[in-house]
Amino acid sequence: MRVAAAAPALRSRPARRWAAATGLGAGVLLAVVLAFPGLLAPFDPLAPVGPPAGAPGALHRLGTDALGRDLLSQWLYGARTSLSIGVAVAVISTVLSGTAGMLAAMGGASRGPVLAVIDGLLAIPHLPLVILVVSLVGPRWTAVVAVLALVGWPAYARVVRAQVQGVTRREYVEAARAAGASTPRIVRTCVLPEILPVLWTKFLLTIRWAILMEATLALMGLSDPAQVSWGTVLQGAFTYPLLFVGNTWLWWALPPALSIAGLTLLLALLGRDFETWLNPGPSARRIPGRPGRSPIAAGQP
Repeated sequence: MRVAAAAPALRSRPARRWAAATGLGAGVLLAVVLAFPGLLAPFDPLAPVGPPAGAPGALHRLGTDALGRDLLSQWLYGARTSLSIGVAVAVISTVLSGTAGMLAAMGGASRGPVLAVIDGLLAIPHLPLVILVVSLVGPRWTAVVAVLALVGWPAYARVVRAQVQGVTRREYVEAARAAGASTPRIVRTCVLPEILPVLWTKFLLTIRWAILMEATLALMGLSDPAQVSWGTVLQGAFTYPLLFVGNTWLWWALPPALSIAGLTLLLALLGRDFETWLNPGPSARRIPGRPGRSPIAAGQP
């Protein structure tokens, strides 16, 4: 019975790896193309260059918005802004998650305060806090990145802590400690290789979450008017009173909406099984009856 149950999981593993590899390739291509939007955008995204709410044509491939600004240029520059915010939030949040998780598991006297900070931040509703902070300090790019990074790390710090505790109980770590290995050496040689796949998955999923949060803030009007993002394009579309008169929504609201949905799906595919794919070592040991699942994927330390 166990062999029969294992067969579908074994057959699906190559397909899942192929999906992750496809997502990674598409993500790299998207990042390279959108790193230089000025080379691809035909106009300044903030300058009126055509008729208000103009339909797509030879000069404006995606038409223009209510102020006559080229929507294709806004889409290209908006992609860079949304991705930049997502990556910046993910980098800061992932570093905080890894550091706090290791301190909570191995920090000695600092363990209690770190756990108190994690629990305190987890108890605060994220969206109201983000809205409050951005409203008070202003919708600047740096403010959005800072507040999203602040609320985005505690949950995964708990995951990292559980993983570190599981690693430090293993026999080879106990043997290294008995042989006189220092704590920094144990962290560098034994702990980090085990939690890096978890942090990589957290990094990808945080990009996805930050892009969605930035778009949410933009739709609420809490966005920097000097920056163009996919969220600000959507916000401009949904404040246009004639958006759903005729086909205006098809070339104004649909491209950024599909872009956000497609990018978040791409990042979800990348993050879904990356921990198992990147770490086939001790942390990817088999769980009876569930081949190919690692302790992290199964929710175990």
